[in-house]
Amino acid sequence: MRSPLLAAIAVTSTLTVCAQAQEYTHYHGAWSGPFLFYFAQPDTGAEGPPAVFTGTLQIELDGAVYGAVPEATCTLAGSSMDYITPANASIDLVASGCRDTRFNGHFVGKLINNPPLKYASIRLSSMRSLDAGTAQISAIIRH
Repeated sequence: MRSPLLAAIAVTSTLTVCAQAQEYTHYHGAWSGPFLFYFAQPDTGAEGPPAVFTGTLQIELDGAVYGAVPEATCTLAGSSMDYITPANASIDLVASGCRDTRFNGHFVGKLINNPPLKYASIRLSSMRSLDAGTAQISAIIRH
């Protein structure tokens, strides 16, 4: 027979795990992690080494997106909306003030949540066509 104390501990542990996983069932909220900036050429792939900087992203309930990648001197602002499920988002934003000016401009992409592993991945591509290739920003972020 199970003791009431062990049953209470089991229920508390289950509720804690469910609450932690639940925070990754939607894309809204504060996110942070490493942001990868790289420039890809159509035929040859990455041009030069990618750069990795710590950044933050805030996605409001109304879909507004705000963020910063201080070491790259970039600010991010735009909008988001559900993508297939409320856990994932389509993101449309503008990066500005970036030290590497190839990363200034309009970006679109997706935020895909991974609730079991407690992270989300972002992949954004520049909408600005540059002769040399396309600026891309990717990130692995956590709440």
